[in-house]
Amino acid sequence: MAGPTKAQIEARLLELEAENARLRGALEENAALQTEVTPAAVAVAAPAPRHRGRAFLGILLIVVATLLAPVATVVGFAARETSDTDAFVRTLAPLAEDPAVQALIVDEASAAIDQALDTDALVNELLSSVIDENSTPRLANASELLGPLLADQARVAIRSALTTVVQSDAFATVWEEALRLTHKQLVAVLEADAEGAVSIDDTGVVSIQLAPIIAQLKPALVDAGFTLADSIPEVNASITVAEVPAIAKARLGYSVLTTVGNVLPWVALVLLIIGIVIHPRRPRAIIVAGTLLLITGAVLAGSIAIGGSVAAAMIATQVPTDATDAIYGQLTGEISAVMLAYAVLGALLILAGIFSGGSSLGSGVRRSGSSWLARGSAALDARGWRPEGVGVVLHRMGWLLWLWLGLVLAVLVSTMRPFTVWDVVVGTLVLAIAAALYLVFRGPGPAVTGEGDDAVVEEVAVVPARGDSDFDEFEDEPQI
Repeated sequence: MAGPTKAQIEARLLELEAENARLRGALEENAALQTEVTPAAVAVAAPAPRHRGRAFLGILLIVVATLLAPVATVVGFAARETSDTDAFVRTLAPLAEDPAVQALIVDEASAAIDQALDTDALVNELLSSVIDENSTPRLANASELLGPLLADQARVAIRSALTTVVQSDAFATVWEEALRLTHKQLVAVLEADAEGAVSIDDTGVVSIQLAPIIAQLKPALVDAGFTLADSIPEVNASITVAEVPAIAKARLGYSVLTTVGNVLPWVALVLLIIGIVIHPRRPRAIIVAGTLLLITGAVLAGSIAIGGSVAAAMIATQVPTDATDAIYGQLTGEISAVMLAYAVLGALLILAGIFSGGSSLGSGVRRSGSSWLARGSAALDARGWRPEGVGVVLHRMGWLLWLWLGLVLAVLVSTMRPFTVWDVVVGTLVLAIAAALYLVFRGPGPAVTGEGDDAVVEEVAVVPARGDSDFDEFEDEPQI
């Protein structure tokens, strides 16, 4: 391709000289205007006040919200377990497959059946009815030794049949049906109703009633060959799993908390959002909220983990430690996972506050992120997967990001039941992917330098890759 002619070069130079002259004139005019700035104008341009009142109110609301969050979690869990039969069954049904709980049920049920039958007296009556002292005096004399042996054999048979039934797959169904049938009576747990599957008496002893379970086990025992199970009378026995002192106050507190259980989570969320929005330094407010959530979640999760050992030690004389650990872990597993989720959310908020602030680290991360977003958006545009104008709409309506993440979070919460530690990991990854997809569809936008009211917007230019067709007409023109 032929290069530019001399005349073309000279014409281009004249154009550039004219442009330089115009720019010099604009600079001189700007300098003249700056020299005319009055002291009053300088006073007007002074930094805005720090809005200490707004900052204090914002921090106060954030602190209150982070303190309410764990309370709202516990109250919401208790309310759901009380009102939702499926949730209650999902929480306690896995205990039927725990070996420690199975052994506890066999021990307690065997003792309860033995006491109800009065095995020793029953065997003595049977021997007395079949042995005639006059016709078989030697056998009658041996009955005193034969009776205890037969009674022990009966106890072994009962225990063996119970073990077979409890360790079978059918017991899981029996256990689940018993839980489902007795769930309606859970409402009476804090009303000292001892007829349900779970009860709390006036001294604060929490126990699981064995009567509904044994009633379900009777047909299975008969099918297993222990026909004597038909003679088992009604059993009034229970398994003590915990002790709650000051039960009267606990009932009153539970009643009050369950009344507002559906409101507290929303109150905590609204207070947290308002506290961040009204704070004049939003990145700092986000960091404060994240720090408090991280500390609260980590401390409470650790406390719940330690509480299992404490509870096991308190009732070790009544319930085996491994069974107590299994029951406690099943009852508190979801709450522990939620506390861990608070800690993870707090860590993410801290990172978000740092990256959105005016620090050099935050600016560097935003510039790097804008570069990656530009590449992703360009790839979508090249394939026609991003509708025209969607980026502008998403930039103008920044609240759509939070609405999108809220919808994803709502779907995760509704599908992940019961909530576990792995759900926290999976949920975090899903939310991160959802946020990344939204930002790629939105594309890179203006970068922010500073914080809050002092923020300065800097446009981030997206420069496409330059090909051979993008070279200027005059490749060798002088740079001025």
